[in-house]
Amino acid sequence: MIAAVLLAAGRGTRFGGDKLLAPLHGKAVLRWSAEAMAGSVDGVWVVVPPDAGALRDVLRGLAVHLVEHGARDDGMGSSLAAGVRALPDAAEAVVVALADQPLVSGGVVAELLARWHASGAPAVVPRYRDGRGHPVLFSRSCLPELAALSGDQGARGVLEALGAAVEVVPVDADMPRDVDTRAALAALAALARAEPR
Repeated sequence: MIAAVLLAAGRGTRFGGDKLLAPLHGKAVLRWSAEAMAGSVDGVWVVVPPDAGALRDVLRGLAVHLVEHGARDDGMGSSLAAGVRALPDAAEAVVVALADQPLVSGGVVAELLARWHASGAPAVVPRYRDGRGHPVLFSRSCLPELAALSGDQGARGVLEALGAAVEVVPVDADMPRDVDTRAALAALAALARAEPR
């Protein structure tokens, strides 16, 4: 099976509230991100903080697994490790995505998977017009290293250690935008209106 880990445990302090609950064309930001992953893989594990009642509510009716992560202040690496440790043994690969990037295209995930199936690479990353970004696919061989991450470094060190073994998929689009501020959310709303998914 192909799994996704969606990182949704951050505090989002620059936004001035829980950005993942902010509405974007009638749906919470988190709902957009979770739906994109759910439509692209076999199972989605969403890493959330322990006080995640409101996040749980916006995901109601969506077939996702919530992974409560009590050490949210430890950073992205620890959140990713918690999500990976929750995956079933049947996971052949995992797609790592950020919950505050609601307009990630399911088509990009499909391209990552196609390249992984064709190459058998340990990791596959998208290269957008403005650089490498998320989501990132890791093969089962990388799961022990991902499960051991800590701090705020994320998976960058794992990718750097793999070096040239990482497959890169060119994507003719700009990198997905983060919802870090209310101004960024307003810009995303205009983008979503212009380019509906």
